[in-house]
Amino acid sequence: MAKKKQNKKKQVVSDESIKELANYTEKPAIFRAMDLMVSNLEDNIQHMTEHYEYVQQVRDRLMVDIESKRRIYILASGRSAYVGQMFQTRLEHFGVESRFITNTRSVPRVREDDTIIVISGSGTTPIVKAMLETYFVYNPFVIVVTSYPKSVIGRLGNVTVKLKGRTKSDLERRDQGLDSTLAPEGTAFEQAALAFLDGIVAELAVSLHRDEKSLLDLHNQGL
Repeated sequence: MAKKKQNKKKQVVSDESIKELANYTEKPAIFRAMDLMVSNLEDNIQHMTEHYEYVQQVRDRLMVDIESKRRIYILASGRSAYVGQMFQTRLEHFGVESRFITNTRSVPRVREDDTIIVISGSGTTPIVKAMLETYFVYNPFVIVVTSYPKSVIGRLGNVTVKLKGRTKSDLERRDQGLDSTLAPEGTAFEQAALAFLDGIVAELAVSLHRDEKSLLDLHNQGL
């Protein structure tokens, strides 16, 4: 007879662990959480130092896009979408025609060789994968930012950048889960993605000889 598969229970943070966090008086939770953020960013700085060629590939591609006046599209979901929208704002400061792809409104049609930047920590978000695949008929250049370059979305990139950061799919593998409470879900990845993309902005500004004034000249001032 075939053996029945045993259902593995997902590991969750116990009530006692939460109480332990609450009663920990040496350092408040906010500072322990910020320590985790800083530690993750330091890990990513080291990682990017060792793999700077990926930074160069992204920078060089976007420089060509900017100089050739190609469109740049951002595709993400959830909290990663807010990271993408912040990067989109910076691209607009370079005079780029940039659009955020969403399933709730239409965007100008992607032209051949336009660039799509995909932000997905897990690399498996179904709606992101589905929307990305619909654009392949136009033959875009795809840049993927993820923690899992071998994921289904990661493998779709012409350039795929790996960032270190715990994502939703990692939660099951945490033995104690205490840091899951201090940095829930995809927080570490989203922070790393924001820092990486802002770093790309700095690379572009230096390479294109843009100063803050020239960037702010294209900034939409609110009333």
